[in-house]
Amino acid sequence: MFEDHPDVELIRPADVSEQALIAAVADVDGIAVRSAKLTPQVLAAATRLKAVSRHGVGFDNIAVAELTSRRIPLLLAIHANAVSVAEHTFYLMLSLAKRGRESDRATRQSNFAMRNSPVAIDVAGKVVTIVGFGRIGTRVARRAQAFDMHINVCDPWVDDDVIRAAGCVPVQDYRQVLPETDFLTFHCPLNEDTRNTLGPNELAAMGPGSFVINCARGGIVDEQALAEALSAGRIAGAGVDVFGIEPPAQNNPLLASDKVYLSPHTAGVSIEAARRMSLETANNLIAALFDRYDPLALANPEVALAP
Repeated sequence: MFEDHPDVELIRPADVSEQALIAAVADVDGIAVRSAKLTPQVLAAATRLKAVSRHGVGFDNIAVAELTSRRIPLLLAIHANAVSVAEHTFYLMLSLAKRGRESDRATRQSNFAMRNSPVAIDVAGKVVTIVGFGRIGTRVARRAQAFDMHINVCDPWVDDDVIRAAGCVPVQDYRQVLPETDFLTFHCPLNEDTRNTLGPNELAAMGPGSFVINCARGGIVDEQALAEALSAGRIAGAGVDVFGIEPPAQNNPLLASDKVYLSPHTAGVSIEAARRMSLETANNLIAALFDRYDPLALANPEVALAP
């Protein structure tokens, strides 16, 4: 899309280290970025910068304050991966509930005696607590309804009436409902309010048959505390797609636990989502360069209000 646009010259830096990016952005008008770090130093070097378009919806790799101070929009591919992450959340949920790994292993070992000691559970009738009710959380809720689950929602930015209209129960603090929660799933951004929001105290409040799923951002869940809760049997299992450090160190205790289903930050990158995200990232940046971007895609909406 960039190459086909007559007014856009495309630069593809092979080296995305900070020093290399500082040199590469000196004369650019726009930046499309996936996982490279746009530090304050990199952005300060881009003196002609008009817009940044993120290949994704998270933006903890970008110095947003630097952009906002210069009234530069940061645009997100908000429509691309919500369905994929919601589906991946349910893949983890069902794998945990149905003991997918154990069933597969038993079958390969001809252990059909497993049928005599059931270990799988139904998700129907269980309580799922969703933290974050944006594009992904709302889709998780609709899928949970299709599975006849009871749904709590915690999101301070969404009106309670909106949550009720979606068939869910609003809660002011997800910690209040942890004792009754069977599945706890996070779909909120990582910031100083959410960092390590699920720690030892929260895990201690959950029941021994409960499960935790994180397809949002590494750092929201305290990984050491989660591993200890799993090892001690305080919760039954977890599904983890994101880590505080990626890839995680080989001594990360979650890698050694057979109570955890893991994926390498792939919840939002199905084949279909990857294509949608690429196209939306390019569309957003081209539009912004010509002052016609969608304000709903802004990560820093205050720039749209600036005179």
